[in-house]
Amino acid sequence: METAGLDRLQTLLAGQSLSPDEWWRLDKGEVAALLDEVREQAGAADPNMRQQIWDALDRVVDERNRDNLLALVITRFDAEQFRRVLTDTDPEVRRRTWRSHTVRGRFTEVVMELLADEHFDYTWPDCIEMLREPTPFNDLVRALAQAPKDGLRERLWVALGLPADTRAPEFLPDHSSATLVSCTFCPESYDDVAIHECRHLPIVVTLLGSSLDEVRQQTMKSLMVFGLGVVDTLRSIPRADRKVRRGALAMLAEFGWHLLPSRDLMTLERLIRSKQQAETPETLDFACLSGSWYALPTTDQNAVLDALDLRDPVPVTLRMGFAPLRFTPWQRTHPMTMYLETWAGVHGFAEWNAEATRDAYLRDFYHQVFVTPALDGWTLVFHKTKTLPAALDTPLEQQRLEMYMRMEQLSLRFGTAQWFEQRPDSYAPGECWSQWCLAQDGDIRMHCVSSGDVRIRRSDEIDPTAPLDRLYAWLETNGHRYETHTAPADNDRVEAYVATLQKHDHERYLPDDEDELDSASTIQDLVFGARGASRRLSVNLEALGPHTHVQGTGVLAVPAHLRHRPRRGALPI
Repeated sequence: METAGLDRLQTLLAGQSLSPDEWWRLDKGEVAALLDEVREQAGAADPNMRQQIWDALDRVVDERNRDNLLALVITRFDAEQFRRVLTDTDPEVRRRTWRSHTVRGRFTEVVMELLADEHFDYTWPDCIEMLREPTPFNDLVRALAQAPKDGLRERLWVALGLPADTRAPEFLPDHSSATLVSCTFCPESYDDVAIHECRHLPIVVTLLGSSLDEVRQQTMKSLMVFGLGVVDTLRSIPRADRKVRRGALAMLAEFGWHLLPSRDLMTLERLIRSKQQAETPETLDFACLSGSWYALPTTDQNAVLDALDLRDPVPVTLRMGFAPLRFTPWQRTHPMTMYLETWAGVHGFAEWNAEATRDAYLRDFYHQVFVTPALDGWTLVFHKTKTLPAALDTPLEQQRLEMYMRMEQLSLRFGTAQWFEQRPDSYAPGECWSQWCLAQDGDIRMHCVSSGDVRIRRSDEIDPTAPLDRLYAWLETNGHRYETHTAPADNDRVEAYVATLQKHDHERYLPDDEDELDSASTIQDLVFGARGASRRLSVNLEALGPHTHVQGTGVLAVPAHLRHRPRRGALPI
């Protein structure tokens, strides 16, 4: 490629600040023509030509965008071009093939061929990097089952985050011949197979000890597909194999807490008790929080459990209880999805394919409720929206009436009751739909929805059509906990937002029901949403820390009408 062409490409790409997953948008028009010329030479058979073009590409864009440009070039390679680059004798040229995560996961077949070829041993470290993040898990498990015990097998173990000398366990026919599992790694078989005949299960179980988080997660998903037939295998892993056994215990917890060995349950309980004594509350990320919570001004946890008819409390650390808020059940981290057959077995359904069983399976949800220790005098109760109503199919209007009734009852018992709900917008990071309600001495004082607009659903204190600065003044008056831990930048944004509302108060109107389907902007949520209201009225979840006064310990409990559901899921302690 002539220098003029590279200079022109540099000019066209100058000033681009697209995210890595948006650089493909540049591959059109004149840029596309120039990139095609670059690809032809970057993947050429002549190593000198390849070297020259790769060196020249380093000068086309700055370091910040270099990996994006390389990915744009490499992802359009054909298999032979990619093979030439990955087998180049220059280690720097080879390294360019896997620097970008956009490229990894492509050309798996080429990479596997090179990993098995003794003539290209100098490429093996690069091949191993190419097989990570993302990892072609199923392909590697199948390859391990077919590979000889040395050579390629050792390199595959390394690619999957285990030592080269790893050995998978063997299952004795006389020990497990009657146990069946569902193996999806065998494309020729879709039926259950005897556990001792499955070549892939020992490999998958061994991968529970991988040093790579992605591999461990893929392993657990695969074991969930294998089904309950693996339970005895997981329970039999020796304690000396600490890493694999730790993963096995997590997998057993995913199938059901009742499947954990009693000795391990006692150990876990002692560990939780010891950590409860020394833990420090950590801030929560509101951008991901999805769910509902009550805030009650009491330190009497037993009274809270009784008031909400919650049963079978299990001691948990704050980390365990809030884990669902960070990325599980409430913040999108939840027990792993079970296939219908496995779910039916755990729940004790004899005919898993019956219509009633399928219906119950599709309506399954995380039903555990986290009741915090008292945080600065407030007990918080986190739950999924469908957990507390008596019936799963309760219409929205009926759910609202039940919420009002529950709030009135709670406020009679504790003086004040607050309830918050938030759902993040998956398509607009930072935006969300939320609502909150405050009751006092048996009366609903305020119910507010923050969505496409701000709507006062119920209040005897403010006219729903009043300017929003009136609602802001109400929050100022009743917000006895306006946090000093709020970032100064947030305070400045709030002041500017409120000033704007005051200038345009004549444009206020009563939102209709369709507005409640939209999401609120970040700044609206910070002032009128569950995020802003909770930090003013009770506990600022974004400001928890060493200064927070903690009294008591947290528990996970279940509503009385859901006690029949098995409790499961692996949570960090």
